[in-house]
Amino acid sequence: MNVRVRLYMIKSILIFLVFSFSLLYSESLPNSATVTDPENLVSLDTNKLDPDTFWYMTDVELTDSEIQSLTESNFTKINWKRIVVPGNLISDKNEDGTQKAVILAKWIQFAENPSTQYSLRLGVINDRDKTYLNGKYVGNTGEWSSKDPQAYDKLRIYNIPSNIIRYGKPNLLLVKIQPYFSNSGGIEQDETSLGPSDKIFAKFYKDEFIKLIFLTIYITVGGYFLFLFIRRRKDRENLFFALFSFSFVIYNLLRNQLKYEFGFPFLEMKKLEYMVILLLIPFMYHFLRTLFEERYSIVGKIFDGLQFGFFLFFAFTSNIEFFSYLLTTFVQPTWVVYIILIFVILFGNLKKKERRAVYITIGITIVLIAAVIDTATNRNYWVFPRIMGYAFLVFNISLAIILANSFVKLNEEVEDLNKNLEKKVEDRTDALNESLNQLQILKEKQDGDYFLTSLLIHPLARIENKIPEIKIETYVNQKKKFQFRGKDGEIGGDICIVGTVHLESGDYTVFANGDAMGKSIQGAGGALVLGVVFQAVLSRAKSSYTKSRPPELWLKDLYVELQSVFVSFDGSMLSSVVLGMVSKDGFVYYVNAEHPWSILYRDGVASFIETELSMRKLGFPKNDHYFQIKTFTLEAGDILLIGSDGRDDIVLPSDNYLQRSINEDETLILRLVERSESILNRLVEEIELSGEITDDLSFLRIEFLPKKSRMSFPEEVRTEYFEIKSKSKQGNFFEALDKLLPLLEKYPHPSFYVLAGKLYYQLKQWPEAVTYFKLAAKENPTREEYLYMTAKTLVKNGKILEAVIWCERLFLRNKLHKQNTKLFMYLLDRTNNVDKKEFYLEFINHEQNTV
Repeated sequence: MNVRVRLYMIKSILIFLVFSFSLLYSESLPNSATVTDPENLVSLDTNKLDPDTFWYMTDVELTDSEIQSLTESNFTKINWKRIVVPGNLISDKNEDGTQKAVILAKWIQFAENPSTQYSLRLGVINDRDKTYLNGKYVGNTGEWSSKDPQAYDKLRIYNIPSNIIRYGKPNLLLVKIQPYFSNSGGIEQDETSLGPSDKIFAKFYKDEFIKLIFLTIYITVGGYFLFLFIRRRKDRENLFFALFSFSFVIYNLLRNQLKYEFGFPFLEMKKLEYMVILLLIPFMYHFLRTLFEERYSIVGKIFDGLQFGFFLFFAFTSNIEFFSYLLTTFVQPTWVVYIILIFVILFGNLKKKERRAVYITIGITIVLIAAVIDTATNRNYWVFPRIMGYAFLVFNISLAIILANSFVKLNEEVEDLNKNLEKKVEDRTDALNESLNQLQILKEKQDGDYFLTSLLIHPLARIENKIPEIKIETYVNQKKKFQFRGKDGEIGGDICIVGTVHLESGDYTVFANGDAMGKSIQGAGGALVLGVVFQAVLSRAKSSYTKSRPPELWLKDLYVELQSVFVSFDGSMLSSVVLGMVSKDGFVYYVNAEHPWSILYRDGVASFIETELSMRKLGFPKNDHYFQIKTFTLEAGDILLIGSDGRDDIVLPSDNYLQRSINEDETLILRLVERSESILNRLVEEIELSGEITDDLSFLRIEFLPKKSRMSFPEEVRTEYFEIKSKSKQGNFFEALDKLLPLLEKYPHPSFYVLAGKLYYQLKQWPEAVTYFKLAAKENPTREEYLYMTAKTLVKNGKILEAVIWCERLFLRNKLHKQNTKLFMYLLDRTNNVDKKEFYLEFINHEQNTV
């Protein structure tokens, strides 16, 4: 290798070493100071492409005297490291739990112009600071080493006293900062600059007032939407957008630097800010949900509950650091769900080619991008100006376009109406006339159906009573009235039927008062079915088999046939009804299937003859198990009133015209009966005077007017009867019979018949005993023991099948007669009548379960 080559290599190595040393030195010492401009603002922010713009930081604790003694010569003795400003600086904690302070340094050279008043803008510092220039105090914010946050979102601007500036020489700017949060600190946001005070403050107020102008626009928009909601309450989307706008304005006011001009407590402002931010996304979701009339999903309800829980927690807690942790770690991630719900709504309406969804999607996308940028800025992922306040304007513009389109469309419709109003009125009138004609045709057809149905019901609701001792009156007023081809008619579910049946035990007036379920045609259908079946059973009563049936079994057959027909409709047709039969001596057999209680009017007093529900309406499944025949004896002049529930369904007069007062007093009808003396026309008038009748109304009035009074005998006959009874108790049966039989021929009284039957029973003369027991039961059907004694004697006489009938009669009237029930079941076993035994065993089981 020659000498020239060696010299060249040595020269290259020396150049490399010098360059490397210069680089190392530039890492630790400032190359040059930032030079100010007395006429303009000079940025102090770090430009990563320019090494001269970096700041320096140390975490060495420096006292005030050490800070004052710092100069160019001893500056390098402290361990400084280059940093980027604005930016996030993380420091360690002191032993007392507060964040360790750091010191930022920057060399500045002021231009020769002592007349210029300089100010320093240091951006947003977290959290408190003390600022020095050339070791001299310039300004500070916050209470040092406090446990509470001081002003971690406040922008710092300090005036620099002219007497501490070294013109034409490097000036050392030191900012001592103590962070509050463990994961952030330093000059985090905004910008750092130096320049004339008037320009520093002019730029500051210009920026903040521009933000206020935008907020004024937003609050005006929110007020407009609130006004729209007040005028039209059903458009709840206007309310939600107004709430969203007001929340957005409040939040941005709390982020505006001018809030510090009012001296409000910092902690309270931050609490309110965190609480308001919880409302923004939910209000936006509900605005879009109600605007596009979407369902309130269960996911939305759950997350609304979470937001409300966080809202309450923030309201009653003052730990700002914990607030910030909850907001960034838990609350803000939940907003992703709301955003998904929002875009699901928007995409669904975009598929429907909803024009409003297009504008809102564009606007809300820009707002969400701005929100992401601002959130990342708040988390110190980067330094960027807040843009949400400006981006929200785009969203408002999209809504303005929607409103403008709506107004334009409305205006075009109004213009079109004005131009073609007369033609549209004519077209509309023709359409209405056509609809009216169609409606009239349909109504005429419907009235025709009503008329036909009423014609069918009319012959079924016959009143045929052939017993002169029984006087029958009926009243039926259906709620539905109609007119068909000039004829007035009415239709409904109430029906009254009266007929006469001839049985071997005598003649009976058979009656029914029914109220079928449903209004007009439906109720009429039930009444029609009830009338047809009832008349069919009456027609069959002429057969020899039917005539031989006792009244209890005949009434049971009538009920079972009605029930079997109604139950076949599977619950779509039900009817309450009172079925009954009354003999010429005033003895009544009746069945009440969930009909209003029957009323007895006797001696000017009205009362119910029953006080409890024993059976359900016709058509209820297994209603046969509730079946029970009740009996009642009418006295001369008694009136039995049976009526439908229209008698109680009355709207009473009330001072409050907006609230209907329905009658709930079931005894009101008793007072009305007494007031009208049970005269039907007067009773109906009394009901109408007491209030408005709201249902079909029907009454069946049965008055007992016997031609002769019930038998009574002289005192001497009564004395002779007791003497005969005394002899029978002594066992002188033949002697008692000899005296009783002549008395019977003269006075055929039920008590004499039953005594004769008992005497023959004791003498074991069963045919004679049966004859007299039957006579006693016929003359006095109220005495249930007569039926049992007849059945028991028939068994002794060997007439088992006839005994079954007499046991069945008593069983249908009283299932709790234990002796009769036991005998009845025994006889059914003897006759191998398994089906009937199973049927009646269900009666017994039901009665036992009820008891």
